[in-house]
Order: sequence, then structure tokens, then C-alpha cells
Amino acid sequence: MDYNEEYDYFQSFLQPDEHILWHGKPGSGKMYSYGKIPIFFGVIWLIISLVLVIAAFISTNIVMILCSVPFLLIGFLMTFGEMIRKHKNKGKIFYTITDSRLLIREGDEIKIFTADMLTPMQIHINKNGTGTIYFERTYYSTKNNSPYNWICALQNLSDVSQAQSALTTMLSQKRGTTGTFF
Repeated sequence: MDYNEEYDYFQSFLQPDEHILWHGKPGSGKMYSYGKIPIFFGVIWLIISLVLVIAAFISTNIVMILCSVPFLLIGFLMTFGEMIRKHKNKGKIFYTITDSRLLIREGDEIKIFTADMLTPMQIHINKNGTGTIYFERTYYSTKNNSPYNWICALQNLSDVSQAQSALTTMLSQKRGTTGTFF
């Protein structure tokens, strides 16, 4: 799908009287994932699962083999799932900023964020001149009060200043109508 077709695609998701302020896609460069802790946990799960499968094959217990294989598959997905998803979506990520929402298309999924869902933006300029805009909020689990982060990012933008300007316009319009940012 080329750039203009993607622009037309987002038109079908617009509300009446909603206007596109900016649209773009990631440039070349490394696409960052949303956390290293899940991958670390996946590696540990995978190692334990491998030990279980090896023990099951050594014991030649069919029931143990059948029960341990799903754990091994879960370990592979936890460890390599994000890399597979990134490879599958390479070249299929597009961003659109309207006067009231941020739309992110990754492959067949569309994430829609309103201004009240976004935290203050953080901008990181990469060595190759592209930039990434992050929105991050830390939540605390009600079960064990441990923190985890929710992140939304527009990555490797060649025109990061234009995207930032469109986001500022979107956020200020929302702030002006409600009087609060959150």
C-alpha cells in the first residue's frame, strides 16, 4: 500500500468535521519495542520449558511430553513474538494526527488515542536525524502494587517537528475545550 492509499485509508476513520493535521510513517532505523522485562521473563520461561521438555523426552513419559510442549510454545512466543510482529509489520506502520485524535496503524491493527489519553510528549532525536515521540504513563498493579509502563510512540520520523506541531495543536484544542489536560 503506497503512501497516498494509506492517507485515503485513514479518511474512513475520521469523525464528521475532523481534519487531518499530519500523517506519516517511520523512516529507516531501529524500531524499539515496548519493554525489555517481558522479553527477559520470556527467556526465563523458555529455558525452564526446555528443561521440562528434555526431562520429558528422557523419561519417555508421553503425558509429560504432551503437557510440556505448550509451555515451550508459550516461551517461544514470549521471547520471539515481538520480533516476529515487528518483522511482519515492517513497512506497514502509519501515523495520522487529526485535530482530535492520534491514529496508529500497525499491519491490520489500528490504535486510536484521544488527547485525554496522552501524557506530555517526550521527543528523542536519533543519530540519523530522525526523531521519536513518546507518550508514557506509569501504572501500578492493584494486585501487588508493582509499576508497569504503557507507551505509545511515533518512531523514526523524518519530520518530527511537523508531527510535534500537529500533536501540540491537537492537545491544545482539547485542553481549550475542557480546561484540563488529563
